[in-house]
Order: sequence, then C-alpha cells, then structure tokens
Amino acid sequence: MKRGKVAWLIAVLLAAGFAYGALRLFGIQFAVGEVYPPYSSLRSDPRGAKLLFDSLKSMPGIRAERNFLPPEYLPDHGATILFLGMAVGSLVENLKVLEREASRGNRIAIALQIDSVSSFGDSKALQDSWHVKLDPDTAKGRTHRFSLGAPEEWRVLDRVGPKVLAIEKGFGKGTVALFVESSDFTNESTVAGDRLPQVSAAIGPFSHIVFDEQHLGIAEGGSIMDLARRFRLTGLMAGMALVAALFLWRNAAGFPPQAPATMETRLSGRTSQAGLLTLLRRHVPPRELPAACWQEWLNGNRGQVSAARMERAAEIARTGADRPLEAAREIAAVLHGKGAL
Repeated sequence: MKRGKVAWLIAVLLAAGFAYGALRLFGIQFAVGEVYPPYSSLRSDPRGAKLLFDSLKSMPGIRAERNFLPPEYLPDHGATILFLGMAVGSLVENLKVLEREASRGNRIAIALQIDSVSSFGDSKALQDSWHVKLDPDTAKGRTHRFSLGAPEEWRVLDRVGPKVLAIEKGFGKGTVALFVESSDFTNESTVAGDRLPQVSAAIGPFSHIVFDEQHLGIAEGGSIMDLARRFRLTGLMAGMALVAALFLWRNAAGFPPQAPATMETRLSGRTSQAGLLTLLRRHVPPRELPAACWQEWLNGNRGQVSAARMERAAEIARTGADRPLEAAREIAAVLHGKGAL
C-alpha cells in the first residue's frame, strides 16, 4: 500500500474516532440533561423537573405532556399549564397571554426564578397589572429570600410565618397560581417528598398537565439535527459520515485506474421550449389551456388593461375550450388591441 493511501486511511480513522467521541459526549449530556436550563422537565439532575413529569405521566388517569410551541398552541381549556423557572421579566412580557390562557378555562401555575434583588426592576408592571408585589429579604442565612405581597383578591396557598410564598386568583373561567420559588418542583424536592402538598396545590383539579418548555428557550425545531436527536439517529448519521469519508478516500486514491477514453461522446439534449411543451402536454389538458394561460397572465398583469377588455378576454377563455389555439390568439388580440373594444 502506498504511503499516501496509508495517510488517508489514518486520517479517516482519526476523524471517525473523534466523531464517535463527540457524539458519545453529547449523548451523555443529553441523557443527564445538563444541556437544558434549570427547572426543565427534560433535566434529570437535582435542578431539573424530570422526576415530577415522569411521576405524573405514570399515574393512571393523568395525562402529562410537554409544550415546545408558542402559547397560541396551548390547550383551550381543562388543563394545568406549568411555567417553572420563569424569570420576572418573562412573566411581565407575557401577562396578557397568561391571562388569556387562564380565562379560557385553564389553570396557569407560574413558579418564578429570582436570582437577585436586581431582578425586581421588572416587577413594577406586575404590581400595576396584578397588584402583586415582590418583597426581598436581604438578611443573611434566610431560607426564603423572597416573598409575595398581594391584596385581598388573591388567595394565599402557601406561607411560612409572615412570608407568603404562593397565591392564586380567578381569571375568567380559569385560575392563575403564582409561586415565588421553583424549588418545590425540582427532582431534589420530589425525592424528599416534603413539598408535595404545595405541588398538588399548584396542579389543581385537572388531570391534563402541560409542562411548558418554550418559555425556557426550548422550542420545537424542524432541523435535521433536531429530528435526528428526537428519533435517536445520531449513530446512523455517524455511520453515514464514515461511509461518505471512505467513499471520498476511495475516489481520491485513484484505484482502480480510470480507463482512457477511446472516442468522443456527444450527448444531444432538448431545448427549453421542447421541455415546456412536454410539461404542458403532461399536466394541462388541451381544453383547459386557454383558461390556464389567461389565469397566469392575470397573476402578473392584472390592472394593465381596461375592465372591458379583461371581461371580453375572460369570456373567450371560458368558451374557447374546444379551440385552444384560436382562443389564445383572440385573447392576445383583445388585450393588445388599440382603440375602443
């Protein structure tokens, strides 16, 4: 084997090994869920909510699903829609949308993710619209660093001492439940089992439960890689990439040698006009040809001739099915004629 072929073979094997290692690493990360944001139902580490989703889905009579589409595609009524790990700014931007989804007859359960006191800069609109105030507790060592201040129209669902941690209010045919923390819904909290009453209060009476992932940035995609990950075709794609690399290496190596050309070969083709005629004969019946030509002319030239000429041409197109060529010539004469019709 020549030295060049050996070098190509080594390069292909190294590329295949690197591709396998990269796909293996991505597969491990996707299995654990570290690539997903905190509080996602696709994440299986302590900061995710996959255990809660799987537990609800395995219960008889409960229908649990994920949503990766915009709010317009959420259920019309009769469902509990969980927005876990929602930022205050995202909540403020979607207040009207959430009110609309609740008024249809859904239960909208929102669990906030507040990282710092600086996040409260977005809460003014929340206080103006829903009259809900976010209260920080800056003392060190506090278990609950934030709490809710709400007027009487909101019902308290959970409190620890003087701090209100969850409230709810009716909107139209449904309700909105607001939780100041998302930690009750994590895998760690689900394993501990000490906050299950609060989770049950958030879910409410409905058996159809939707975990919204779209607000976390996990949206439905139509790319090839998204489909490959969904149907677990990454291994197949790696194999196809290896086959393609071997094909390129085989052709670059020049084995076996290409046979010399013995005679010049000329290929005759068809003109574009002949191809157009073939397409017309295959897809447009002769009786429909005048009407089809007239419709195509209207798509690009409507408004360039008078209404009387257009009406006359349309009449010829309707009645000229038995004589397509004469009808086309008459339509052209009407459209390009001079003077009064």
